[in-house]
Amino acid sequence: MTKESIKQSVRQAVTDRPFMVLVVGLLFAGLVYALVIGFSIQSRDVQIYTRYTAYGEAHFYKSPWHYTLSFVAFGVFVSAVHAALMVKLRALGRRQSAFLIGWLGIAVLAIAAIFALSIIRFAFR
Repeated sequence: MTKESIKQSVRQAVTDRPFMVLVVGLLFAGLVYALVIGFSIQSRDVQIYTRYTAYGEAHFYKSPWHYTLSFVAFGVFVSAVHAALMVKLRALGRRQSAFLIGWLGIAVLAIAAIFALSIIRFAFR
């Protein structure tokens, strides 16, 4: 994609008010997710439980506390990629698909928040 085609895609997206409301809502949900998860993380000297698997001997695996910062990065990445994909789909004339991607992005952030908060509560007891 050239710089001019990107500008044209953004111009088309900005003129569609319901579409922009969903894009801004998605980015706002990503920001809220990142802030809530980021402020829930506590620095600790000990390693914390960050992963569970049914395979293996231990089932629970430990990592340093800063591993939980990847949850924040995940939220920022999901919201940015979904917003960019929405603009691209809108430029291709796939407005309904772009709306679906937007709502699915918000759903992914909501589910990720539930999982991340439960992991953080378990890790920082």
